[in-house]
This record gives sequence, structure tokens and C-alpha cells, in this order.
Amino acid sequence: MTAVLALLIGALLGTAPGADEHLLAGANAFREERFDVALVEFRVAQALGAPDAATYAATTLVKLGRPEEAVESFGPGDGPGQDPLTDYYRGLACYEARLYQCADRLMAAVGDRAGPRIAGLASDIRGKAAAALAGAPSTDTIDWYLSRCSAEKKAGRAVLSAAYCREAAGLSRRTKG
Repeated sequence: MTAVLALLIGALLGTAPGADEHLLAGANAFREERFDVALVEFRVAQALGAPDAATYAATTLVKLGRPEEAVESFGPGDGPGQDPLTDYYRGLACYEARLYQCADRLMAAVGDRAGPRIAGLASDIRGKAAAALAGAPSTDTIDWYLSRCSAEKKAGRAVLSAAYCREAAGLSRRTKG
């Protein structure tokens, strides 16, 4: 009877049985800093239809030092969302992928919404992004972003491709002349 109830609840919620268990296992592994295990658990939960699993997987990818994969996993757009901690990790992924304008927008939105520790970290990243964006960008810099845009599009990473294209467009608007 419990299995039937679990299937019915899973069908109503749009998730397969076991998704919650994988989310919990992923969260436990994440807390224990076993990020490779956490990523596997979050990906399984995602495959089983858990709605927040992609965000958790993306955050784990940031912790694993795989920012470009994280940007792709967070999904389209680079505007702030409802959760400041998610915005912080998304902004960190952008910063580490050299998407400095994206990082600045997200870290600005984090502000004090996430508490003093995360607000301080977000402020530090904003300072680093500002330093990276200081001065007019060179043609070579813009070409690098356009080249990444094209390469990621060819690789089938549409979200990352769009992020690099947005970065190139934003930098182009900042050129002199």
C-alpha cells in the first residue's frame, strides 16, 4: 500500500519515487563536503523529476571548480532570483567563468539579503569583477568572448553560449569610439 501511495504522490508532484531520498543524500554529502557524491545524488534526483535538483547540482559544480558547467546547469538568464544564496553561487560561477558583468549583477542583487557573511563575500566578488572590468575592453577581449560564444554553441551548451554572447555585447557597449 505504501508503494502505491508513493507512486500516487510522485505522480501528483511530478517526481518519481526516490527523488526526495536522492535530494536528501545529496544534501548530506554536500554538508560533508563530499561534493562528487553530492553531484551524483542531485543528478539522479534531477532525472527523477525533483524540481530544485538542477540548482543544487549547479551549486555543487561551483564547489567542484567547474564554473562553466555550473552556469549551464543553473539555466538561462543571469538575473537575480528569489533566493540570495542561489544568486551568490550563480554569481560565483559567472565570476569564475570570466562572466564579470553577470557576476556583478548577481552579487549586487545579493546585497544584504543573504546575511552578513554572504553579503561580505558578494561584495568582495563585486570588487574583483569591477577590477576586471576597469577601463575600456580591447577588441581582443571582445573577440575572445565571441569565440567562446560560438564554441559553446557548437558544443550544444546553449545557456553558456548565450552568457558569453551577452558578456561580449555588454563589453562592446563599453568600448570607446
